[in-house]
Amino acid sequence: MELLSKEWNFILCQTERNLDLFEPFLAFRRGLLKILGSEEHLIEHLFQSASALRKGLRFSLAAASLYELKELCCHRDQQTVPSTYFLSKLEEAKLLRAQGQHDMAIGLGKYILKNHTDERNKSDVYRLVGKWLAETRSSNSRTIIEDYLNHSVALDKKYMSRQCRTHFHLAHYTYNLFKSYEERLSSNEWQAALRLRKYKTKELDTLLKRLKNSSKAEKSDYGAKIQELQKQLALDREEAQKIQDDRDEFLSLALEGYQRSLVVGGKYDLQVVFRLVSLWFNLFSRKQVVDSMIKTTKEVQSYKFIPLVYQIASRLGSSKDAQGSTNFQNALASLLKKMAIDHPYHTICQLLALANGDRVKDKQRSRSSFVVDMDKKLAAENLLKELSSFHGALIRQMKQMVEIYIRLAELETRKEDTNKKISLPREFRSICQLELAKVPVVTATIPVDPNCRYEEGTFPHFS
Repeated sequence: MELLSKEWNFILCQTERNLDLFEPFLAFRRGLLKILGSEEHLIEHLFQSASALRKGLRFSLAAASLYELKELCCHRDQQTVPSTYFLSKLEEAKLLRAQGQHDMAIGLGKYILKNHTDERNKSDVYRLVGKWLAETRSSNSRTIIEDYLNHSVALDKKYMSRQCRTHFHLAHYTYNLFKSYEERLSSNEWQAALRLRKYKTKELDTLLKRLKNSSKAEKSDYGAKIQELQKQLALDREEAQKIQDDRDEFLSLALEGYQRSLVVGGKYDLQVVFRLVSLWFNLFSRKQVVDSMIKTTKEVQSYKFIPLVYQIASRLGSSKDAQGSTNFQNALASLLKKMAIDHPYHTICQLLALANGDRVKDKQRSRSSFVVDMDKKLAAENLLKELSSFHGALIRQMKQMVEIYIRLAELETRKEDTNKKISLPREFRSICQLELAKVPVVTATIPVDPNCRYEEGTFPHFS
């Protein structure tokens, strides 16, 4: 029966894609299980069927499977009923939400939280209810974070396999909250409120000056106006401070959630890395962002950042960041150093390109399109010097190869020489001195190894 169950699960995955075959297969499987009298496998089948039918938008059939499942649960041993019963209730809540009955789905989710005792499944319910409340905006953000998403994260600490998902959902929600606060603080309405506050401040200063030289009767009138303005300004400042504090808190929660998601799992790696790097680059002058970057660099495996190696390297020593915190550049250099140590074949070429950023033909130096960023060049050169103690031989070999590439690119050619062979300069013969099994073809795709093991000659190289 166990072997048959595995075969059925395989067929179920295949037939899900073809709804014409999917429903007959489910009916056949259910009938066979009833004949065999395997109640436990029938319950598992009904649960799988309800979930698969819901995802296939067969809502009435999913509801029928759930009804049959609940009927079976009522006749089972009371010790085994609760877990199965509440799992079917959770699937029912998902079905209600899929049908657009959001309030009923949330209500059922809250009922499960109140009555269910299994912590492993309860964390999933907290996450889903928090997610649904956020989507429908049925509760304030504090309640959603503190009463649902944080509970989900806390419970999942015992189950490593599920942590990645709960951290991601908490980070995703708080990121959207941060973004909405950022938009509010940069909106025209907010700028108008700031201008009004400045006007009120000036008005208050003027009244305070007039108060000193006013008569007794005027002082009473000025005093009332001053008191009212002070009260208004105090409320305005308090509101502004709260909004800024909330924005910073949501940003910290998002950064921490994304970082934890990368540390504990790999399900959302690409999505999270793009989001994190975007936040770092857009908010490089904020201390909390730089601190998060330093922590992430230390704790997250460097291979997860390789898909963005070009974008990360391009910000190294950039003059655009001159007004920002120098700590950002330190954090960026640390990340690139870790990537280059672990994955030299995916990183060193980018650093060599930056270090050779001033290699421009004399005829083209005067063109405005060739502006050399010396900050980038110097930063790349310094980083390559630091890396020499880890990959000295490889860097020397790659420098020689890059030099040959550059000299080849600088060769003067004429249109009439299109079909003619061009003699290569004598110094190109130095390519024979290279230990070529160490130097990859620049355009070759080398698979990233999370374990950082790159054996010489296992990638495309010159011979």
